[in-house]
Parts: sequence; C-alpha cells; structure tokens
Amino acid sequence: MRLACQMHVHADMRVVIPEETRLGDQKILTEGVERAVPLAPNVRKVAVHLPPPSVSDQRADADRLLDSLAEAGLPDLEIEVKTLRDLPERLRALDFHPAVVAISDEVVSVDRPSAAEACYGIALDIGTTTLVGYLTNLVTGRTVAVASRANPQVAYGDDVIARIEYCGNTKSGARTLQTLVLGAMNEMVAEACRKADIRPTMVYEATMVGNTTMNHLLLRLPVRQIARAPFVAASASAHVVSAKDLGLKIHPRGRVYTAPLIASFVGADAVGVILATGLHESHRLRLAIDIGTNGEIVLGTRERLLACSTAAGPAFEGARIRYGMRAATGAIDRVDLVDEKLVLHTIDDAPPVGLCGTGLIDAVAALVEGGVVGSSGRMRSAADLAASRPALARRVVGADGDNGFLLADKKETDSGHPILLTQKDVREVQLAKGAMAAGVVTLLEEYGAKVGDVEEVLLAGAFGNFIRPDRALAIGLLPRVSVEKVKFVGNAAGTGARMLLVNRNLRQVADDVARGVEHVELSQRPDFQMRFAEAMFFPTGKA
Repeated sequence: MRLACQMHVHADMRVVIPEETRLGDQKILTEGVERAVPLAPNVRKVAVHLPPPSVSDQRADADRLLDSLAEAGLPDLEIEVKTLRDLPERLRALDFHPAVVAISDEVVSVDRPSAAEACYGIALDIGTTTLVGYLTNLVTGRTVAVASRANPQVAYGDDVIARIEYCGNTKSGARTLQTLVLGAMNEMVAEACRKADIRPTMVYEATMVGNTTMNHLLLRLPVRQIARAPFVAASASAHVVSAKDLGLKIHPRGRVYTAPLIASFVGADAVGVILATGLHESHRLRLAIDIGTNGEIVLGTRERLLACSTAAGPAFEGARIRYGMRAATGAIDRVDLVDEKLVLHTIDDAPPVGLCGTGLIDAVAALVEGGVVGSSGRMRSAADLAASRPALARRVVGADGDNGFLLADKKETDSGHPILLTQKDVREVQLAKGAMAAGVVTLLEEYGAKVGDVEEVLLAGAFGNFIRPDRALAIGLLPRVSVEKVKFVGNAAGTGARMLLVNRNLRQVADDVARGVEHVELSQRPDFQMRFAEAMFFPTGKA
C-alpha cells in the first residue's frame, strides 16, 4: 500500500483503491431533533382567477394580477421584470387563471393552475466533510426526500485551513472548490427530486447553513483572511442570491438564502443548532457541542450565549488514523473490553476493514480502562503488560517504530491486513479531545459557571450522534457530567436549515441570534493553551 500523493508515475499502472478509503457507501447522518414550527414559508404559490380585460376594465396586466393576489391574501407584492416580459402571453395562454409563485415580496413565475400544489424548497447543510439536503413541500411543511453526499472538496484538504491554503496557493482554487460543492449540491437536488417524483424546476428556494469557510467558498467570497489573525470573515450577514447566478439547478428564478454567521470559525451551522435546540429561548444553562473537523461549542441561556470553535481536526472522521475510515460498511464502530477479551462490532456486521470515529473513541477508552494506555497517552509495551494483562500483552505489537494494539488479525479482516490502533493514533485522539474539552472549560469560566451548573449537554453532528456518552466521558472528551444529562440532537444544523425554509420569520430570529452570541476567540488566549495541554491527559489509567 502506498500514498498516491507520494508516487511518481513513469508508465501505465493498475491502481487498486482500498475499500476503507472509498466514500460511496459512507453512512451520513440526516436525522436531527425536531421542533414544531408554524408554516410560513418565504415561497408562496397560489392559483387566482383574474377578470379578463375589457373596454370598461383596461388595467395593465401587472396591476390586474397584483390586485387579484391582494384579494387572495398576498398584498404588497411586486413583479420581477423578467416575469413581466412573459406576463401578457402567459396570462392569455392560461385564460387568466394562473398559479403565481411569489418569493418574499416578488412575483417570479406564472404557472399552470394545476401546478398550484407543486411548491417545494430544499434545506442544505453544507459541512466540511458531508453534505445533506432536505427536499420539503412548502404547502404542507413536510420533508419529502433526503439526499446526502461526502463533500468532494475533501480532495483538496480534510479541514477548512487546508482548503483556505489551497485557495491562496492556487490561482483557480476558489473556483475549483465552488464548482465541486455546487456539483454535489446539484446531484443532491436531482436525487431528492427523483425520490419525490418531481422536477427540479418545482423547487423555488434553497436555504443553506454551513461553517464560515463553506459559506464563503460557495458564495465565492475571499477566504484567505479567515485563517490569518485577527481571523475576520468577509461578511457575516445572511445573503439572498439568484439560484441561476449561483449555479444551483432549481427553478431558474429561484433563490438561495444563506444563513448568517457568528464569527470566522463559528458559522451558520452553529446558528442552526441554536435554533433547533432552542438554546436562545431556554432559562436552563445548556451546552451544545457539534463534534466535527471544526468543532463548535455553544453555552448559555436566553439571557446570554457564548460560542467558540476548536480545531479538533479530522481524527473523528477517520482521517490521520493508521487504519481509519469513514462510517461505512465494515468499519469498526464499537469496541468493548470484557475480562481482557476484546469484543468488536462493525457497521452492517460485515468483516472489519478499518476503524471509524466512534470505534476510535471506544478503542482508546477500552485501552485506558484496561491499563494498556496510561493517563499521559503512552501505550505500554507487551513486556510491561505481560505479568498483569497477559491476554492484552499478546495484542501489543510493533507499529511505525512504536507500539500498536491489534484490534483485528488479518485473518478476521476483509482487506487481508490487520487493523491496529497505534501510538500515533492515540496522540491524534488526545489532540482532538483536548481541543474540545479545553474549549468547554474556557467557555464555562468566561460564563462564570461550573460543570455542575450545566443542566444538559447536547451532542450534535454525525459523530456526536453515534458516540457512546460513557466512552466519551471515559477519555475526557465531554465534561464530567452524569450520563443522564447527555442528549443527542442529531443533525441539528440541518434541522435549523429546514426551520428557516418553512418559516421566513425565523430569518430575523437567526439574524438576532448571530449578532447576539458572544464569540470567544481561543487561539490567542494563553489560558486556553494551558487548558489544552491539561485536557490532553486521560482522566484514568496509569501514567
């Protein structure tokens, strides 16, 4: 096995891509916490009967239409110029009985009356690693189809900093990354429409949440300044752009709404989490943690909200781990140690091919509790363990010039090679969990609260939804609260995007939330660096 980026190709060759590195069957979380939201979409489609013009009624076609829409309960609308150009011919072809589409306060399309119920929107969660789209019937408010993809931008970096650097070092980098993500978004639109048996032209609006870098790359806003002190976004406001101009293949006169951002590394996805969990409405002190490549943490109540981001890195997505992989068939997702006997579980109960994020947390927790890994993160040698843990000692082997722990022998795997947890893998986990834990401690101190004051810990995101709380607590990834306080909220960012799609009034709420959250910048704080160093230690185990 070789890294493709390290190979010099001198002649034709056959390349076999290991199963554990393929993205096709990746398990992507699409479900999230549900909140009841009044149906008040920004897109409205209504069939109206217009009195045909006559000698005694010579109103302009536009006035005739607007008057009828006002009588139907849609006052104060304007008609887009592009729509006006076709209006006389369309009204007469439809015998003055059209179905009119209004987005916000503007008429954008005149359709057949039989299509009055065909009004859809799509909510998009554009993550660093994964993308999810929720096709929604805007007449009923129900989600009718879901589509998801791995973010193809990962080929140019598995975190936002790498992608920002790519844009800075490559003249066409920003265009390349925008083209990739738009291509994937259009694939999701087409897939969701096929599932719902509708045409993409029946989709009139898209709402989008994502971190600041994903937002800027989609809108082709400059990103280089995000990664340089003092870390400033080009724009933190919500934006409405033409779908056609952006390149999103929905109705050509449709719109794309991108939700507001909080700071350079706390984006609209965090706003979505706040809306979905009601953090901005709660009197109880609650903590929301979106565990991902760019970990986002929000703490507070309706009186005050604090937020920060931590560079947890891609370890929990399976990257930078010797035998790491995404959550796909054959990934080890659970590891238990029972009387020195290792018990593994894989996704779809398939033969193991690698280790995904949840399995990584489980494996490290098991080895810490079993005394194989000490509190400092050092993996003990087979000789050190031979007397006290003979069964475990037999699983400690050499790896990368250091120790490694055998999770699955090559005879047990589907790939023909053994699966190890190496010393380097443990260090990657320490870096990731240390960053998250130190961020939580810093927010608590800034808020003037203690861990015991937190009444609920909400885990959001794909990874957060599948980890076992007791395992996360065992390695210090989560603050020391009772397991009962830990709640899973799934893809809460996606839920927030859907809420913004079905209720236009929440967009003002999102603006208020984004402006009201106090951002805590961690990178320049000496106290954070000290907490980070402390948080890298594991709570239990021998040093």
